Amino acid sequence: MKIIILGLGNFGSHLGKSLMQDEHEVIGVDMSMDKVQKYLGELTATMSLDTTVDAAIQELPLADTDIVVIAIGEDVGASITTTALIKKNFGGRIIARTINEVHKHVLEAMNITDIVEPEAEFADELANRIMLSGAIKTMDLPGDYEIAEVETPCKLVGVNIRALDAKNKHEVYIVTTVKKQEKRNIFGNISYEMIVNGILHHDYNIQKDDYLLIFGTNKKIKQFIESFS
Repeated sequence: MKIIILGLGNFGSHLGKSLMQDEHEVIGVDMSMDKVQKYLGELTATMSLDTTVDAAIQELPLADTDIVVIAIGEDVGASITTTALIKKNFGGRIIARTINEVHKHVLEAMNITDIVEPEAEFADELANRIMLSGAIKTMDLPGDYEIAEVETPCKLVGVNIRALDAKNKHEVYIVTTVKKQEKRNIFGNISYEMIVNGILHHDYNIQKDDYLLIFGTNKKIKQFIESFS
């Protein structure tokens, strides 16, 4: 997909780089020339524009774009003005970052349905990670359920998935395992990517360097981890 991100602060820049890793085309836009230059080699293209000006918005390749993400971080007025101009000039999917509750209400009044709250979402995830010892990431689901990525407890190394029978014995489900794999970029710098194992077979034996993706309630996942730690 072709995606335009307006605002290259921490949220916008990280989102852009993540989308690039998934092989999407990303154009990053910011008023700051320093940020435009900084991410020039990491995104498909970058542009320095004042997105609160209609003429500047019309310079964007909106006709060839699938999604516009309004990731402006601190200036509520700039975010609202930019959102209004994008709605005027773009008929595709718009995703807007909200800065506070009032901002969210304004976006809803503008009929923006894709609204993200990165700070609140991170806070919820961090709270779950604090509660779940060994959790790397968590994702809340409706009700009390969640998916947690955890380091393999020492007592589970070598254990067979069928023999473990986590669903019936512990009321959790091991969705899959993930491994961290080292790679080097074109400059020779080392980074890491996570490789998903896919659907687990019953004869799979859990390995020491596995990360487990576990589905269940927070309480049951916590009990499961603690019982094998």
